[in-house]
Amino acid sequence: MDSFTPVDIQGHVEEAQIDFILRDFDTLKLAQYGQMLKEITHNVLKNYPNSHADFIQTEQYRNMNEILKDHPLCISLAMEAMKLAGLTPETTSIRGGTDGSRLTFMGLPCPNIFAGEHAFHSKEEWVSVQDMQKATETVIYLAELYTVRY
Repeated sequence: MDSFTPVDIQGHVEEAQIDFILRDFDTLKLAQYGQMLKEITHNVLKNYPNSHADFIQTEQYRNMNEILKDHPLCISLAMEAMKLAGLTPETTSIRGGTDGSRLTFMGLPCPNIFAGEHAFHSKEEWVSVQDMQKATETVIYLAELYTVRY
């Protein structure tokens, strides 16, 4: 299992709600994770007669590689733009909530490049001015490369 994370719990005497984020590089596994949550909930509720649970699973973000694999030019231009900015590109897999994922599934193939952050989504998350400057240079080079190619 890639990620099965509770992110919010609220409740009072008669009612409780738990929100989860289900993540995986394989989109098909998300339905399996949802089914596991339903089964866990069902088994817990066996101990509480006259109780019930509502289960809602909505899509949030998907693996942008499902689309980007058919658009290799996006990746190669991003890599070239990073090199022009004086960086050594590295490819890594990422999951979850990115604008690039949303835009890609809306029809604009958009790989994530970088923004230089450190300690993602923590109280200590930060980014240096120098990293942001390199990210900006990369985006400018990327726009120039697209202009030349199209």
